[in-house]
Amino acid sequence: MGLIIRQSFKASISNYIGLALAFLSLFILFPLFFNPEELGAVTLFIELGTVLSAFALMGTSSSINRFFPYFKTNDQKHHGFFFWVLIIPGVGFVILSIILSILGSAFFTFINENAMQYSGLFPMLICLIFFNIYIVVTEVSCANHGRIAVTNFSKEVIMRILILLSASLYFFEIINFEICIWLIVASYGLTLVINILFLSKLTKINLKPDFIFFKENQKLKKEIIMYSFVLIFSAMFSLVIPKIDFFLISKIQKDLSNVAIYRIGFYLATFIEIPRRTIMQISLPLISKQLKDNNINDLNILNKKNGTNQLIIASLLFFLIWLNIDNLYAIMPKGEFYKQGKWVVFIIGLSKVIESINSTYSPIISNSKLYKWVPFIIIFNSFFAIVFNYYFITLYGFIGGAISSLLTMLILNIFSNILIHQHLKTNPFEKLQLKIIGVFILFLLFSFLGCWFSNPIFDAITRTIILGPLYVLSIYKLNISKEFNELLMSKIPFLKRT
Repeated sequence: MGLIIRQSFKASISNYIGLALAFLSLFILFPLFFNPEELGAVTLFIELGTVLSAFALMGTSSSINRFFPYFKTNDQKHHGFFFWVLIIPGVGFVILSIILSILGSAFFTFINENAMQYSGLFPMLICLIFFNIYIVVTEVSCANHGRIAVTNFSKEVIMRILILLSASLYFFEIINFEICIWLIVASYGLTLVINILFLSKLTKINLKPDFIFFKENQKLKKEIIMYSFVLIFSAMFSLVIPKIDFFLISKIQKDLSNVAIYRIGFYLATFIEIPRRTIMQISLPLISKQLKDNNINDLNILNKKNGTNQLIIASLLFFLIWLNIDNLYAIMPKGEFYKQGKWVVFIIGLSKVIESINSTYSPIISNSKLYKWVPFIIIFNSFFAIVFNYYFITLYGFIGGAISSLLTMLILNIFSNILIHQHLKTNPFEKLQLKIIGVFILFLLFSFLGCWFSNPIFDAITRTIILGPLYVLSIYKLNISKEFNELLMSKIPFLKRT
């Protein structure tokens, strides 16, 4: 776990720079650069690129985590492993492109009636899907070599800066909206190039398939085929289902500005899970190896420590965001309009805090003998996601989208925990987490007491520098996490003397 914390801390530097850039983009510049309908269109465009790329990937990212340890060799040829992770999503991309080309305008009309005016973005969407596919492949491949800092920096920092520059050029009327989108797509392309260059420094990218290896390992071959068949659909739906609220808000409410309101609230809440993503990038290969070696005892220790450390970080970030939520909307251009999504932040943020404890359930299931349960979990989760979203969005609009996301997450996590505990006798819970929850609730009460000062910037800075360190110090003094305390002491030496 100490290795995970150290590696994650290094990668988190770029993540937090990216966090600052994301905040600048999401809350200050994008609402200024784009009108609400344009921002809604850009949001749908990027989300579609992410979701559709999951279909083309056909489970490749999960397969890399599961099977790379079996292919890895000292001569770095890896039995031609990279040939398969290149060709399989490539085939998926070709199939998807043909389907989308046949559907044509009907595809955009289905997403949103007003989206037809943006149907000219179709060629850009195809390029975005392609770049997204191989960004994921290269990221996961680098993570399996224990290196995530460069890929994180390229995605969280370089890409965000380029997207900001693209939007700036549109705002100053140097380029039109169509060229702006092309430049956004190009930023994904540059990110992919950086990832490929970095991966080539970590290992040889050998694209010659080793068919003899498969002949000598028939059992592994059969397992790969079975696993890939099962995981194709799970990988698709793992990205589609969390995004279904965006598409149903667009479909049911028809106004793209509502998508923009929801998107800003939703993504502010997702800042909470940025550290979780970083930690999981490092944890995934370790989980895969422990399951491969049937080392359930170490897996259980990792699972509990991971849940506790994730809860500490997620609860702190949620507290800081909600503490300053009114100030954030106050300094935001068109903040009164976008403030309609304030409770989206609270509901989605709360779901991210709860989910942080059980963040390892997906890799444990997909990398263990339980992977055969995945289709049933997907069908189960999809049913509730669609029903909840349709019902609550119809009743409460975009607030209903947040409510349905919370409920779907709770049902999925409860079911997954029961399944894992029943078969592997491991779960992410320990009594120390109750102390974190107690601190979280206590400090959260301060956020409902109103602002201290009329100036939103001064109020946000003052409350953050007072209450934020007090929150951290409370966790430290309760000695909840050895790893968290050691990390703090390494960065703040005077704590060793307290």
